[in-house]
Amino acid sequence: MKENYPFRFDEATGTAYAWFIRMEYRGGQVTSDLEPKLTLFEDKYYDAYQRVGNDTFADLLRKMRSNIRQFFPPDEVKKRETYLWFENDELVGSISINHNEEENCYEIERLMVALQHQGKGYGKELLNFAVAKLQQTHRTQIFLTVAACNEKAVRMYEKFGFAPVSEIMEEWEVEENYEEYLFP
Repeated sequence: MKENYPFRFDEATGTAYAWFIRMEYRGGQVTSDLEPKLTLFEDKYYDAYQRVGNDTFADLLRKMRSNIRQFFPPDEVKKRETYLWFENDELVGSISINHNEEENCYEIERLMVALQHQGKGYGKELLNFAVAKLQQTHRTQIFLTVAACNEKAVRMYEKFGFAPVSEIMEEWEVEENYEEYLFP
C-alpha cells in the first residue's frame, strides 16, 4: 500500500481527489445478538444521521471539501440496509449493507459512531453485526472501502479480519455550498 495518501483539490475545475482502500473480510465466522437493538433507517432519522456523520468525519470532510449530504444523500441511504443504534433516543451509531450486483458481493458501508460514544466498542459491535448478518444470509465475499488517510479505521478493520485488496483514487465535484451542510 502507498505510504502517502494525499488529498488534492483542483481549483480550476472544482474537483477533489483522494485515495481509498478496498478491503475484503478474511476473518472467521462471527455471531451477533445486536439486531434487536437496531432500527432500520427511515427519512425521519436523516437529520440525526447527518449530524452524527458530519461529526464523525468532520476532519476528513473538511479536507475533502465535502459533507455527509454529498456522500450519503437521503436517496442513497434508503437504497441500502442502513441500521441505526439508538440509546435513550440518541443516535449512537450506524452501519449500512449494500449489495453490489455488478460484482456479486456485499459491501459494508458508512460505519459511524457519535463522537461522545467513540472508543466504547460501538463501532466494533456494529461491524461484527454486519459481518455476522452477511455470513448468515449470503455466501458471497464481504468488502468495505475506507479513506486511506483514516488510519484508525484501517487498523480497526485489519484487526477485525479485513485485508487490503486494492487502492482506488476517487474524484468528485465539490459543491459550491458544501460547508452549509457540514453542521446544519
